[in-house]
Amino acid sequence: MTTYTETRVVKAPRGKLFDLIADVESYPDFLPMWVDARVERRDEGVYHTEQEVGLGPIRERFPTKTALSRPTRIEVTSTDGLFRDFGIMWDFGEAGGGCRVTISMTWQVQSPLLQKAIDMLLPETARSMVTAFEERAREVTD
Repeated sequence: MTTYTETRVVKAPRGKLFDLIADVESYPDFLPMWVDARVERRDEGVYHTEQEVGLGPIRERFPTKTALSRPTRIEVTSTDGLFRDFGIMWDFGEAGGGCRVTISMTWQVQSPLLQKAIDMLLPETARSMVTAFEERAREVTD
């Protein structure tokens, strides 16, 4: 199982950053590896999506459930058969003129070969995700 956590201070209001990260359908526009993301159903504070990630010729489609606790936390889980364990937790805190954001990612898949690739790619993927959201926040707040 691969777990990665990163914390950064982003020069954007907490609510704005929360909204950017909660807008899963825009992920393919700016997030590395995200090919598609569609909300299939919305309930109060929760939505269910179909997402597709890819790297080169490798593509995986899977459903997720996202629980929103505005403005402090977003929790993404999946019970798809591809995964033994899958979780992405975003925590948001106030930080002098910006937002302290922490992402914790845990991905464990059934395939040992795919898990080896995830073990190598997950830390860089998490860093690039936070950087992409940071840049997106700058674009929409400037």
